[in-house]
Amino acid sequence: MKKNVLSFAAALCAGWMALPANADLVRNPTAVGGSFDFGQIVKGTLYDGSDIGSATKGDDQQITRTGVYLTESGTYNERLTIQLTVGGLFWFALPERDKNGVASFQTTRIYFGPGVGQAQGTYMFGSDPKNPVARLQFGLFGHKYSESVNLGEYLYRSGTYPGVLTSGGWSYINAASYLAQGARLTIPMLGGNLTHDITMYMERDLEPTNDISPGYVVSYKPLPFLELGAGIVWAHGISFNSDRLAPKKDANAYSKITNRPIKGADARGDTATANTPQNQIGYYTFKGFKTMGRLSLDLGALLGVDPAHSGDFKLYSEIALLGIEDQPYYYEKKSERMPVMGGISVPTFGLLDQLSFELEYHKSKFPNTNGSLLQGQLPIPINYGEDPYVYDESNYTGAAKDSVEKLWEKDDVKWTVYARRRIVNGLSVFVQAADDHLRHFNFAATPSTLPATSRPSDWYYVVRLEFGI
Repeated sequence: MKKNVLSFAAALCAGWMALPANADLVRNPTAVGGSFDFGQIVKGTLYDGSDIGSATKGDDQQITRTGVYLTESGTYNERLTIQLTVGGLFWFALPERDKNGVASFQTTRIYFGPGVGQAQGTYMFGSDPKNPVARLQFGLFGHKYSESVNLGEYLYRSGTYPGVLTSGGWSYINAASYLAQGARLTIPMLGGNLTHDITMYMERDLEPTNDISPGYVVSYKPLPFLELGAGIVWAHGISFNSDRLAPKKDANAYSKITNRPIKGADARGDTATANTPQNQIGYYTFKGFKTMGRLSLDLGALLGVDPAHSGDFKLYSEIALLGIEDQPYYYEKKSERMPVMGGISVPTFGLLDQLSFELEYHKSKFPNTNGSLLQGQLPIPINYGEDPYVYDESNYTGAAKDSVEKLWEKDDVKWTVYARRRIVNGLSVFVQAADDHLRHFNFAATPSTLPATSRPSDWYYVVRLEFGI
């Protein structure tokens, strides 16, 4: 499989470079480069992506990755730009050892994975391609709508039901964007101060995959130092297999009489729920709307600070509602589906190119897990096979409540410190320390069910050397 992908990428690049030079085609110089990441999980927990019960201590775990890339691009008739980036990543599986401290060749060897970073076309509409009335982007490409460096960007890279929050991924750092597969139509107005984005993206990261989720994002700059934004996505709005959206399984069922999950009700002595007639049983659904609102305040522009000499000085924030419509028990409170992020980039007056701090608050009694989502294809916010009532404090009293209290102790606050500095042309260094939503991959390239930093005292750091010409 890896050979086939590399052969295909090589053939594409060779075919592109063999195109004859003519007035209609302008080729850009080939861009090549790479990056080297090294760091440490100072304190945390590592989960084998296939089993929530396989948690191992992650304290002092070294983390490292090395990436390479090659980009070819060019423009036809000043209107159609084609860009292709191929590359690969050397990575290590985590955890290295199981919960008994035993390692194997599968968990200690180095892995290499080829991939496509982008394969996109961009077409400019209007009489002047340099000042288009609209721009159509299609294929595989990154979509980013805010200044965030790690947290936020909820509209496209977070779930709906369940509202799984993510950060990082195959890239430990500089990954606060969504790798979209589909089409994006951008319409600028008012001299670029008002921008409309209409998107039709295929779900490729969260189940059920292959569904189409239409979206709309608007950005407005009423003042030179103020930008406002909002957006909405109809998650899984167009499905080619609608039966997957609300799986008719016992683990996904709830009683319309009591509004409580069927599974586990009998063990709790809830006979009214456990004996719900079939015609009174409902099923949770993946399908729904999520929304986002954001603002960005350029304090440098407001105060007359020159960013070329001092660096950016910006305040930015984002709030989202991951699922407008309530569903019984799991999704009864909108406040528990509303992550809020705030960030600031501060001037360093030449010491650094950027220094940013971000905080996030998300209050929910359920864990930020993708367990049932990926392993059972169920739209519920608990670990696969888990008792849905285990996080319900009302089921416990006295000593029993004290013994299970840890189950609903949540890390509601996340944070990030981020810095970058260009050393010379073609060489930059980045540093990130965070308690965020980064999930690591096991030897089967399966992401862990929970972030490694799932407790208030957990955090990690990563340093990246990035080079390219």
